[in-house]
Amino acid sequence: MQIRQIFLITILLFSAPIQAETKSFESQANQAIKEFAETLKAALMLSLQTDGSVKTIGVCKDIAPRVAKQVADKYQLDIRRTALKVRNPDNTADDWEKSVLREFENRLENGETIKKLRFSEQVETDGVKQWRVMKAIGTDLVCVSCHGEKIPEQIQVELNKLYPEDQATGFSVGSVRGAFSVKQRIPTD
Repeated sequence: MQIRQIFLITILLFSAPIQAETKSFESQANQAIKEFAETLKAALMLSLQTDGSVKTIGVCKDIAPRVAKQVADKYQLDIRRTALKVRNPDNTADDWEKSVLREFENRLENGETIKKLRFSEQVETDGVKQWRVMKAIGTDLVCVSCHGEKIPEQIQVELNKLYPEDQATGFSVGSVRGAFSVKQRIPTD
């Protein structure tokens, strides 16, 4: 009986710091995602109102990577956008991200809301341990002019010039467009 109690106490003592580290990472990741999402959406809306749809393509192409870098530097995290169907090949999902994105689509089909589609875990890839978090990006009305099923001709012409291998079309409002993906290497002792 006493050995069992000592064993349980030992497990609790070692798991408490891990739980605290997990909560700290997830809190920072959530803040970073929120900042990235809000900044990007504000830039998209401003561009749509002032420049029109065609020039708004530049927000995702040029401004989004800069915002991602600023947020990554601020929070000391690796943050990006990814999807199963990407426009920019630099945003291609890795195997872990693809698995999570497919799970998001299943969860959405089973009635979960886009806002609740989030997943995190600690993973080890090629001997490197990392914290990872993904949060789904829903397709809003503002998204369908460039990512929808019927893209206006002048937008499609510009997309074809910038992204000849574009896959990121055919979305409808409320679908999973992609996700914000955050990771942080876990230091080894």
